[in-house]
Amino acid sequence: MSQREKMPRIDRAKVRAHAHKLDGTGLRVWLDRAIGLLPDEAFPELVANYVRLEDVVADGRAEPGLLHSIRRFHRESLAGRYYQDFMVSSRNFMEKSRGTETFIAEHSRLLDACMRAERAGDVDTAREGLGLLIDLMRQIDRCEVNIVFFADEAGSWQVGVDWAEVLPAWFRSLSPATDSYDWAEAVVEALNDFAGYQMEPLLAATRNIATPEQREALAEYDGNLRRRR
Repeated sequence: MSQREKMPRIDRAKVRAHAHKLDGTGLRVWLDRAIGLLPDEAFPELVANYVRLEDVVADGRAEPGLLHSIRRFHRESLAGRYYQDFMVSSRNFMEKSRGTETFIAEHSRLLDACMRAERAGDVDTAREGLGLLIDLMRQIDRCEVNIVFFADEAGSWQVGVDWAEVLPAWFRSLSPATDSYDWAEAVVEALNDFAGYQMEPLLAATRNIATPEQREALAEYDGNLRRRR
């Protein structure tokens, strides 16, 4: 049985109802995913009433590679391209600016692409790409540069990264090319920054990823882990 035959039949009306409940960020992430999955022949009808077709016709140039796109996204994010604030009131403090929504959607798209690269065995791309995308989450939490604007309770948690999936993938991609102690230091720093109450299951998964030497190094850094009680 093919993968397509295993997929359940989807009720489009139910999907549409769920789409109508999403906020702007969710819709942007969903739209980016749809753009990546739709066959070429579906695009003219999809976009005809929203963009001029002559503006989006392929010009024959090769699309930039994943790492090129991530490096540019990282550079432009640090330069403030996506930072867009607004006057905050008791009515709009839960909203996100268009720039913030666009950043989250693009970060999510690139993160998904890195995860696919890691699953496909392209650990070099996953290692650098995930590292840069994780760095942006650290930069948001440090608040030293204006990357995105959150009206209330600012922090990388609002980007919605699934750390239980992302951190093990990054640790796996780091493992083959990183000294045992450097790997352990990177793991501990990332777990302290992002694991939160998932610390113990993520730590267990990380030990399974490690080589024997890396596992020993990680054990020596165990006292540096900030476990939440």
